[in-house]
Amino acid sequence: PTDIDEGTRCPRPNVTITERNWDYELCPACQLFGATGWAKRFTLALDEETKLAYPPTGRERVQAGRPRKRSAWFFPQGREGKITLTILPLPRRIGPGSQTVSLLLLGLLDFIRRNAALGAKTNLGYGLFEWEEVPDGLPTPAAFAKAVQEQAQQGRMGHQDRWPHLQEMFFAEVRLKREWEPTDFVNFKYDLRAALREQFPHLLYFLLGRVGNENIASKVKMALLPDRQRLRVWGWVPHGLPDEEDRGKVMDFLRSRLDPLGQVARWREFDSDRDTEGRYADPTQFLQSLMEG
Repeated sequence: PTDIDEGTRCPRPNVTITERNWDYELCPACQLFGATGWAKRFTLALDEETKLAYPPTGRERVQAGRPRKRSAWFFPQGREGKITLTILPLPRRIGPGSQTVSLLLLGLLDFIRRNAALGAKTNLGYGLFEWEEVPDGLPTPAAFAKAVQEQAQQGRMGHQDRWPHLQEMFFAEVRLKREWEPTDFVNFKYDLRAALREQFPHLLYFLLGRVGNENIASKVKMALLPDRQRLRVWGWVPHGLPDEEDRGKVMDFLRSRLDPLGQVARWREFDSDRDTEGRYADPTQFLQSLMEG
């Protein structure tokens, strides 16, 4: 992130990254994905065989359908089909070897497949995927969690209030009472925004984003799954909220907005009684549990 103190950015300003000091100046994410003066540890090739197909709404203008406000949402039509990703690790003399790079990247893709979505505009429902064939070398949940833990022990650490952190994220899935139409998906987004404006007006743009002079990305994402009978919601709600707002109250609010939709079959949250699979106070065990089942 660039909207933080210059002294905590990664890499630190006016520091030349070399093989000798890279692990002291770069965080684990930058070690793998690259940063100024340090190339990423892999190359990625993509070959697609897709067609215009499943969108959250289709190529149409969808009316929000709520009183007091005439707003419309437009989502370009999505694509569906087969995408082949080829990952080529680039090992270096210093740092994780090619085997570790492959394990981390495959594990990250599987984490996204299970819990979130991949690519741009995920807050509008794009980026869902499944394996056509389980890739060779896909790590077990335990192996992936261990590799992430080992990687996290290298390089710069330290919790910054505005750095996304797994221990501040949540992942949910709702079994809807009925099959949703595109307008249902849009109206839920509209209702969530309206409810947040009423209860936490000072957090509206911070959590759900805005477009304008100062663009802010939404920290709460959602996707209507292709069967249109399940809604996936996930996001990042940091402890350092504006105006020192209580994070627990915000999480209770988000959880309560899902109950009227149907059965909340899954709510995952670190070190929380809200978690439907138990309370996980160890980050590595929490990550492993997110990769199982």
